Amino acid sequence: MSKEYDVEGAEGLAREALSMAISDAVPIYERLVSSFPSAAKYWKQYAEAHMCMNNDDETKQIFNRCLLNCWHTPLWLCYIRFIRKLNDNKGLHPQEETLKAFEFTLSYLAPDISSGPLWIQYIAFLKSLPSLQDSQRITALRKTFQRAIVIPSHHLEQLWRDYETFENSVSRALAKGLISEYQPKYNSARAVYRERKKFFDEIDWNMLAVPPSGSSKAISCFLTTI
Repeated sequence: MSKEYDVEGAEGLAREALSMAISDAVPIYERLVSSFPSAAKYWKQYAEAHMCMNNDDETKQIFNRCLLNCWHTPLWLCYIRFIRKLNDNKGLHPQEETLKAFEFTLSYLAPDISSGPLWIQYIAFLKSLPSLQDSQRITALRKTFQRAIVIPSHHLEQLWRDYETFENSVSRALAKGLISEYQPKYNSARAVYRERKKFFDEIDWNMLAVPPSGSSKAISCFLTTI
């Protein structure tokens, strides 16, 4: 296989880049993401290297290049962290930008089995918004919880418990009806999650995408995904 797709060498370069100044590391990151454009872990490491140096423009450019090609939750959580770094505690308009970033992210990753942390962070963000009146906050939180608890994700049970706690804190009388309404939907999502997890657990999410070599291992890896 071409040296361009040397997986072991790429992993070594990524480790070396961690200890380099960002100016020296950029050519390495560019080489990595050029050879492995779908490798979310390299894009994330690249973005975080710039974030550590407060290179906001460069970080934005990296996310613009990679997000829509890498639907990988840790990468998008890094994007949310960056947006919050720019906007938190800076007034109403920046908070709206963060809100848009969460909705933008969920428009792509909401159905993902690993989307739980996105929902949890979004809910925490809504709870913290000083710009929302109590009634607006309750409505926004209820809608978000009700979207999250029908997604077959790793954090489904936690989200359901949090939803029950939320509704009971608002109104025990109202909570009984709402929880009864959503219990079957939650149960259905939980059943789907159990089946989906069987397939998810068979995937090596850190494996780099390379042209097929025709080896028995490559063929075996391919067959497990179909």
